[in-house]
Amino acid sequence: MTTPIDLATVQQQATAFQTAKLVLTSVEVGLFSALADGPATAAELCDRLELHPRGVGLFLDALTALGLLERDEGRYANVTAASAFLSSGGDSYLGGFFVWADRVMYPAWGQLAELLRSGNPPMAARTGHEMFDSLWDDPVLTEMLTRMTESISRPLIPTLVDAFDWACYQSVVDLGGCRGDTLAEVVRAHPHLDAVVFDLPAVRPQFDEHMAELEPKVKVRFQGGDFFKDAIPQADLLTLNHALVDWDESQRRRLLDLTFPAVRPGGALLICDSVIVEGEPSYFRNLVRGINMQLMTPGGGGHRLTELTGWLHEAGYGKVEHRPLSTDMSLVIAHKPA
Repeated sequence: MTTPIDLATVQQQATAFQTAKLVLTSVEVGLFSALADGPATAAELCDRLELHPRGVGLFLDALTALGLLERDEGRYANVTAASAFLSSGGDSYLGGFFVWADRVMYPAWGQLAELLRSGNPPMAARTGHEMFDSLWDDPVLTEMLTRMTESISRPLIPTLVDAFDWACYQSVVDLGGCRGDTLAEVVRAHPHLDAVVFDLPAVRPQFDEHMAELEPKVKVRFQGGDFFKDAIPQADLLTLNHALVDWDESQRRRLLDLTFPAVRPGGALLICDSVIVEGEPSYFRNLVRGINMQLMTPGGGGHRLTELTGWLHEAGYGKVEHRPLSTDMSLVIAHKPA
């Protein structure tokens, strides 16, 4: 039986965008970064961030009520989570994701009815091009998307490293691995791996720059190519992180078919994505993520574990395992028979 909900709950659900905008705007104006060095009064924050006092008082108290700030004798301070995830100096700063959410996702969700009526992504209609068309020709969009994807992946990487027995394999290729963040951490934990990022040639300068900045250094190579058009390098392991949701069903199935010859016998394909699994705590949130991808891309969307398992078997893979990870992501492991 479903649990009945009252009027207050319905109103809260209908106006959840207000809470979202409180958090997104806090990141935009740099509030949590301004409090990184210590507590401050509303007046001090107005001076520091060039804000008008009329809106700041209620704004700060609302964030305090949300649990993102603490207030003591008129001075506001970050809570631990805000320092870690919302301050630019935090080790797990998610600013790239929040900027993308505010500037791209938030306007797109205002066009949900258009998607339901036409089936077309409203963002493509509004901007005159699809999300990935000419992406690398637009440096601003490229940086936003790169920072967004890395913000999402960063908290997940340690869990991913621990969730699989990498020591049993000798080589790995990360399809669409961009600047190599995920693969770098895997290699840091398992330096015996021969590791390659396989992504579009235009990504190479960003990859080289990022690898040069990483300390300590790791050995990860880059190979340029389009996994829909070019031969995928062979390896014991192939990984697809946050990639399948970008494409329509026919493209997903084709991509999985293309991976099979590249995985060496006895190897595996690792898929890390927001897989929709009924009964999991992530079920509703991943349904929403699927709708978000429908709004953002011409054919993308969420996929269910049952669908994905069927596609993998059709591609030739044998045993398929599912392991829930943190932040509502799943690791799906498709084994290739020896």
